[in-house]
Amino acid sequence: MQKHLIIVSYDGISTYYCGIGTTMQDTIASLNELTNSEKIKISLAYISADPKGDVFNKECYQNSVELVKKTGGNLIPLCNGTAGSGEFDMWQSFPQWEHACASLATSLSMVLKDEDDNVLMLHDTPFLLFHKFKQQIFGKKLRCFYMPRSSGLNHKFGDEEWRQKRVELEKEAFQAIQNDFQSTVFAIGRNFAQHLTNDYGLSFNENDYLINGLYLGRYKRFLDKKFNVAELNRFGISINQDSKIIFSWGRASVAKGLKELLEAWREVANSLPNHYMIIQAPNNSGENNYFQLLKQIAEETPRIIIIDDFNPEIWQTVLRIQNTDIVCIPSTMDPIPHTAIEAKLFSTDMNYVVVGSKVDGVKDIYANNECVWVNPYDKKDFAERILEASKLTKEERKNINESNRKSLPAFDYVKTIKEFLARIKFI
Repeated sequence: MQKHLIIVSYDGISTYYCGIGTTMQDTIASLNELTNSEKIKISLAYISADPKGDVFNKECYQNSVELVKKTGGNLIPLCNGTAGSGEFDMWQSFPQWEHACASLATSLSMVLKDEDDNVLMLHDTPFLLFHKFKQQIFGKKLRCFYMPRSSGLNHKFGDEEWRQKRVELEKEAFQAIQNDFQSTVFAIGRNFAQHLTNDYGLSFNENDYLINGLYLGRYKRFLDKKFNVAELNRFGISINQDSKIIFSWGRASVAKGLKELLEAWREVANSLPNHYMIIQAPNNSGENNYFQLLKQIAEETPRIIIIDDFNPEIWQTVLRIQNTDIVCIPSTMDPIPHTAIEAKLFSTDMNYVVVGSKVDGVKDIYANNECVWVNPYDKKDFAERILEASKLTKEERKNINESNRKSLPAFDYVKTIKEFLARIKFI
């Protein structure tokens, strides 16, 4: 008998354009390290993408190929009727969700062995629909762990008709999964678990959680460096050498709280004449109206720079620039945003302080002595907290960042994955 771990995701295996892609890249790197000491066969299933398309990522794909080769698993492309030319085309189509899940069931029927201990990790909402097709897999020992990253009642994505259909599908899926003794819904953090409990009636025991983390070794190249503000010229940005930076990053999505951040900045911009608000907000979530709103606010407000580019080197560079004074994580609808963990990691030996949202999963990342808390929906409070952060002394900032350094090991994703697999008695 072999232990066979199958991981399913729509991003991060042959593409990389969003947070789940970061999760998958960290998962692949963590498993590559873990399999040096644990004998596990690993297969990766992904939404098929055109190698010549804009979203195909050769490095991610190669990392995936190397892991399945190393462990004797399979790389499984799933049905994508949109040809995988853009990142948003599959996510917006419920029929595409079903096509992907149906093709997953067919593929697993072919690659799973009766005698193996098979564990399936299904990342994000589209794969909740796998419950409809799981019964087509006969005679296999298969445990399924569903890990949605958002929900229709928590994430105001899409128009009202689309969201209502999404919620209907989610409720049906959650009910079916809870009735299947071989399937479990895992919550990404306790804050998101509370949303799923209140909105969908789900219940979680002490072991039904998975905390986002980072494969820390992936960032060593930047953590060994510090930059001056001239480094921004690489990305077409030029500001005065003595200017200070307020920074935030994340997809141009209502879930990220960027509109609320810009509205708060509009209130305090005149009080902080030496600060620039820089926001890296790639317009790749299908919420173009929201992106245009951000641009409109930027045009009407001084010293706002919006970067429409996903390139991770941008945020990694800004977080190591010595002029960076405040880092804002204003998320309103994220289970556990990677940005909060990234800001914690990159704050080592830096001078910036984090202003963090207290209305979503950022609460699972920081203790009270590790950031300045804010309610993003309260413009007055948000503006006041930005001013408060700007006035913190060098010693106060040092103490805050030292607290973050001490709590960072809890977000080491190698440890997270190993503990998860041990908890489900797989290793």
